[in-house]
Amino acid sequence: MGTTVWAVLAGTALLAAGLVLAVRRAHRAADRPVPRIDRGRTYTATVRGIRPPDDGGGTGLVLVEYEDADGERRRAGLADMIHDSWLDRFHEGSAWQVYAYTPPGPRVVLAFVHDEVWRCGWNLDGVRIGAESGPLEPGPGSPFRR
Repeated sequence: MGTTVWAVLAGTALLAAGLVLAVRRAHRAADRPVPRIDRGRTYTATVRGIRPPDDGGGTGLVLVEYEDADGERRRAGLADMIHDSWLDRFHEGSAWQVYAYTPPGPRVVLAFVHDEVWRCGWNLDGVRIGAESGPLEPGPGSPFRR
């Protein structure tokens, strides 16, 4: 066999081994529990915009900014996917009470004082694994356990 064939075989073997390791790492991450929501303190978060969904359909990600307990400004997305019937209330500059995860991450959740807000799904991308979201039957109340 020529050198080119051996190089192709070696490259294929390395690619396959890398793929196996990536799948194992993702599977282990999915087995980790979701971090705890710190419900001992609410933060006032200001809406900074809405990022459209990647697939072009459904509700976008509401982006907020808040000041954490250490006085640090943080940007995060709402883990609550807001139903279209409520989305106009989440205009830029509007303020909402949120809970943060411990440790703080890329998502926050609406505080229970906003249980009247209709949600249609949840998005925890980056909280535990790279992409983690899902639909809910539209309705009021938090999809996150109390």
